[in-house]
Amino acid sequence: MSRFLIAASALTVTTLVQGANWIPTSPLVQIGNDCDLFFDASTYLEVTDNLYSGANKTSATQWLVTPGLALEYGKDSALSVEFKASRSFVNFTDSALSGLEDDRDALSLGVTFADGGPLKLSLNSSYRVTARNDDLQMQGVSGSVIGATLVRQGNYVHNFRADYKLTERLTVGLGYINSFNQYLDPVTIVAGGNSTYNTNPLSELNTQSMPLSFDYQAFEKLSFGLVLQHDVTEFSAAPYLSTLTPARPALDHQRLEKDFAGLTAKGQLTESGKLNGVIRAGFNRYNYDNTEAQTDPSYSISLSHVLTERLSHSLTLGRDINAATTNGRMESLTYNYGVSYAAAEDLDLNLSVSKSDVEVAANSLLTTVDTMTYVLGASYKYNSHLSFQANYNFTDASSSNASSTFNSNTFSVSASFRY
Repeated sequence: MSRFLIAASALTVTTLVQGANWIPTSPLVQIGNDCDLFFDASTYLEVTDNLYSGANKTSATQWLVTPGLALEYGKDSALSVEFKASRSFVNFTDSALSGLEDDRDALSLGVTFADGGPLKLSLNSSYRVTARNDDLQMQGVSGSVIGATLVRQGNYVHNFRADYKLTERLTVGLGYINSFNQYLDPVTIVAGGNSTYNTNPLSELNTQSMPLSFDYQAFEKLSFGLVLQHDVTEFSAAPYLSTLTPARPALDHQRLEKDFAGLTAKGQLTESGKLNGVIRAGFNRYNYDNTEAQTDPSYSISLSHVLTERLSHSLTLGRDINAATTNGRMESLTYNYGVSYAAAEDLDLNLSVSKSDVEVAANSLLTTVDTMTYVLGASYKYNSHLSFQANYNFTDASSSNASSTFNSNTFSVSASFRY
């Protein structure tokens, strides 16, 4: 607990000192006119009644201290670079959960080239360690197999995109995205004399995507377009151990291929500018391991509307098919409605309600998971360097697999500091 108090005190003292003008103005280090180095830090406290997202609840209180650095180069120039690196130190107040304490790294790099000409290039790359189960449970993973453990993952995303303006109104874009995960430090579960890892039923996914888009600027703030995208996901067995079955059974599927073709609309949907949207609708054509292909509708609709100067709301709808971590496919329908209220110049309140209907086909089984999530939050900006956040989250997941059914209440408060 002493480390947490020291970190919290450091944030408070630094803010007071800065207010008294005892230290130089941010950034922390400035190199020339183009390169700035910032100290990026946060503290986070979470109280939950269902740490493992399981049918049998385990309550926990955890707190994180996350020091980090952010480097910005050429912010307003043709070539700009942003690099961030941080490490979260995770602690639990209950000594019985001390074995879950760990360090979680996060790295990101963004490079953009836009010199005002017809060509724009962007490169984004990130790595992040997570330790959670709710995302897996919502994909139909059996809670009885994961057990009272947290599944730890390293998640990678690499994204490159080139956009070229053919005419004043027509732009063509080509991208390449590679995302994959790795399960880290699997936990051994012993039951009935049999030992398995908590990642036993899971697959690691390596997805490569190539989107091609054509956008036509029909109006000043509204464009229409065509999107073609080819995705390939390769499955590989997660870490596995069994004293009864030394060799892991072969995976049912090695790869899932998907092709999307659809139309898009982006920008201001009304003359007043109060209604904006990003719409993408078309069809997916997918198949396993070069078998017969199937076709299914796919769409992503995001609308935002300004009601008053202080009040706005948004609606997001989605339908898609993706590879599931259970070595199958996941068909999902998602809905989200959110309201944001600017209570004061430095205080924002928000409320969101989300619903997801997921159907997972894997291992000759069909599992459905219906999830409702309610989030009530507040964000307070103390000054340009320090802000505070508070959130309450209630998640209720109902599954055709009883061991994947769960609900949880989570309350969190955090502080973010950038200097």
